[in-house]
Amino acid sequence: MLGRVRAVYDSALKVFVLLFGGAVGFIAVTVSMNIFLRLLGIPTVEWVGEVAEYAIYVGAFAAAPWVLRLGLHVRIDILSKTLPRAGARALDLVADSVGLAICLFIAYFSAGAAYNSFEHGSQIYKSLVIPEWPLLAVIPISFVLLAIEFVLRIVVNKSDDAETASISGGF
Repeated sequence: MLGRVRAVYDSALKVFVLLFGGAVGFIAVTVSMNIFLRLLGIPTVEWVGEVAEYAIYVGAFAAAPWVLRLGLHVRIDILSKTLPRAGARALDLVADSVGLAICLFIAYFSAGAAYNSFEHGSQIYKSLVIPEWPLLAVIPISFVLLAIEFVLRIVVNKSDDAETASISGGF
């Protein structure tokens, strides 16, 4: 059962990492295109800056579960390095449990906000007029994936890998 959950979760993480990569690529290409157009004296594409903002926003939420998986998130480990191994494991368990609770809390309330936005047909009015709910829906999806990662950390107890997690894998 745990293997199946991990396989589905890994697939979801890969989709989100590809989404993040696509967002970064989109920003690089379109902003460069606008700079090139401006240098040539050609009118720029008006919505590029706005869409780049949305891409950065979505990319940050899309990459967060992957960053947590790799152990590349901000971590203050002064206390855990001074504790004996059993104490450090207990501290990791507490930190992962608190992280899980916070992620579930945020996922629940952000899902409610996204649903309310969908239900009321809220729109964002800038250069483009777009529905608000797809941008809000990224938050609960990301935090559910973060919660799953915390559950896997608790169940599998990855504290033994804490030393090597930050230097293994990645893009």
